[in-house]
Amino acid sequence: MRRWVIAVTVMMLMPWMVSLMWMRAAGMEAEAAAEAGQAGGQEESGTEEKTEEVEAAAGVRQENGGSEEDRREGQEQGTVRRKILVERKGVQTFIDLEDYLPGVMVCQIDADYEMEALKCQAVIARTYIYRLMDGRTEIYEEELDMDYLGEGEGYSGTDRVKLLGWLERCQEAADATKGVVMQYEGRCILPLFHAMSAGRTRMGEVDFPYLQPAESVSDTRREDYMQVQEWSRSVFAANISQIPGAAAVTAEQLPQQIQTVKKDDAGYITKMKIGEGTYSGDEIQYALGLSSSCFSLEGEGDIIRARVRGRGHGYGLSQAGADDMAKSGWGYEDILNHYYKNISLISE
Repeated sequence: MRRWVIAVTVMMLMPWMVSLMWMRAAGMEAEAAAEAGQAGGQEESGTEEKTEEVEAAAGVRQENGGSEEDRREGQEQGTVRRKILVERKGVQTFIDLEDYLPGVMVCQIDADYEMEALKCQAVIARTYIYRLMDGRTEIYEEELDMDYLGEGEGYSGTDRVKLLGWLERCQEAADATKGVVMQYEGRCILPLFHAMSAGRTRMGEVDFPYLQPAESVSDTRREDYMQVQEWSRSVFAANISQIPGAAAVTAEQLPQQIQTVKKDDAGYITKMKIGEGTYSGDEIQYALGLSSSCFSLEGEGDIIRARVRGRGHGYGLSQAGADDMAKSGWGYEDILNHYYKNISLISE
């Protein structure tokens, strides 16, 4: 996989991933059952039934719970159940992929967005996992490269009722698109997405022909479309000097020795010269903590100012654009076909 794909995939995954809240309860229930069994089987007669009920409600099956039987049952019914193997406090459990999706989606997208936009995100998340599974029916959670924020970590300031409402909306979107994935020439695509484009999405590498530019003009009308950040010349120079392999740059060289060398067709910086060094837009974005590599730099006295458009890497679907299209009556299938070219929506 080429360098740019690795970079944008890391960006895509960073804010993502939290498993379903009720999975934690199921995991603790499974752990309690395992500990009780190790203590000599002193459970009450109703404990086993209770554990099975919790597992069924959460879509969870313990590791020794007969995955081969589940597979055969699914094949007989003409469907294949895909599962995520998770480990909590030393206890391994399975959770059905479809039940896993809402917890992922809550960390990927504003769950207050329109339902058709949430459906797009459900298909994106499912497609990403299917691509990694590559024909398998089970996958370890670690292989997904998705962080789990356990015990409510990261949501301590969020009202529990509101969080549960977000999960319910994401569950509704996942249920409405159950099994639907995006494919190109028979294989699940790499479904890159970002929060907001700079007005037009970017062209991907030749290996990813479905990542072609798409207009997303409504993004430019969003309230947080433009962000402005400032640094003193010395702080700016220090940040740039921390880029791996960077040529030393001093405050005295700025802003005179800042030069845009190349932009892509969507306006994102691909090459910029600062002092004696030349860097990619992504390298500068990371060094300065910008929300996107679609930016311009200017100097005023001791200040270096960046004007940044959009949020995210700019490839694939724009979530803000999808939300606006949904408000205008677009269905999720049409939205996905707008942002990903020549794909097929397949129900597996």
